[in-house]
Amino acid sequence: MPLDLSRKQFLRASGTALAVAVAGCNSPSEGQSSPSTTERPASTPDESSGDEGASDPATDADLGVFYAGPDSTDGTTDSPIDGRAKVTALRPSDDTEKSPIVLVPGLGLSPYIYLTTPDGRPGWATRFVDAGYPVYLFDPPRNVTSGGLDTAAFGGEDPASLSRWSLDRAWPTWGFGPEVGEPYPNVRYPIEQIDQLVASFPAYVSGGGAGGSGGDRATGQRSGGDGQQRGGRQAGGGQRGGGRFASARETAALEALLDRVESATLLVHSAGGATGFAVAQSVPDRVDAIVAVEPVGAPTDAGTVAEMGGDAPFLGVYGDYVAERGQTGRKEASQTTADLASEAAPKSTLLDLPAEGLTGNTHLLMQDDNNGAIAARVRSWLAQ
Repeated sequence: MPLDLSRKQFLRASGTALAVAVAGCNSPSEGQSSPSTTERPASTPDESSGDEGASDPATDADLGVFYAGPDSTDGTTDSPIDGRAKVTALRPSDDTEKSPIVLVPGLGLSPYIYLTTPDGRPGWATRFVDAGYPVYLFDPPRNVTSGGLDTAAFGGEDPASLSRWSLDRAWPTWGFGPEVGEPYPNVRYPIEQIDQLVASFPAYVSGGGAGGSGGDRATGQRSGGDGQQRGGRQAGGGQRGGGRFASARETAALEALLDRVESATLLVHSAGGATGFAVAQSVPDRVDAIVAVEPVGAPTDAGTVAEMGGDAPFLGVYGDYVAERGQTGRKEASQTTADLASEAAPKSTLLDLPAEGLTGNTHLLMQDDNNGAIAARVRSWLAQ
């Protein structure tokens, strides 16, 4: 696979394209005010951003783009989407023996959440590459930015449709504050530049046999809330991993990527957790570890956890204001997953940031102002 761009060139090109998109279509309309801002507390040594000693995001690294997964718009299925996921590969400049990390975003989100932050700090992709990890950014097939669309599927009796997150729904659901324009006093997200996040929201396919939950077509509403009832349940009360957020096409694409890289750490976010958990059950030999950031569908059934990645360790990561967001069930399920996984992989645990004195983190903690410190904790756990 030709690797023609350095990471410096890629990030510059991405930044230019995003700036153009924001300037062209995301400026506040006349008479519309931007969300209010707040002063966040200065970082203490324990809450540092992790930037000390971090390389500039323009550090050279090999980059490649390819597609993984089956083509499902060839007339053999009724899918409205191409089943292939767009994958962006970032490789350290020096040879490494570290296990690759596959970064999977949540429903209605793109790899943007891992590449950078709205205020221009290094994203997790950069931080992991600079630490010597090959990184693969997985763009789910349902995203318009990834696979192609079968336009004929948008007609007929069961038409597909396009959905997109709205800030009105995302703001309280993701822990920025109780309502738009009213941030929590200690919020860690760079809300002054939240227009950049909104500009990054991709349209994604729902309905028409696309697989997985499409959510509310106007706001992505179903991906908020507790969400734990959506996974399949066992007779004994335990929950199997995945649930309806894990579409067959997305799991097939992620499996194809793991086949290509042989094995990797899966780092999944939100509804992307459902896909990751399903893949960890279907191809456990391809999964070295699971890092689940506020995931949907964490399994609470002992047999399922035993199947999931074999003896692969599990790390759940949770931010703040979980009760206010109505997501205590997700967090409790992640704790149960960690407890069950620790029987075979003793280092499995839940990283509860507020319990460790790191307050104000949001659902998008990979972009929060202390994202470097959190990434450092993930790297430290991986290295154990």
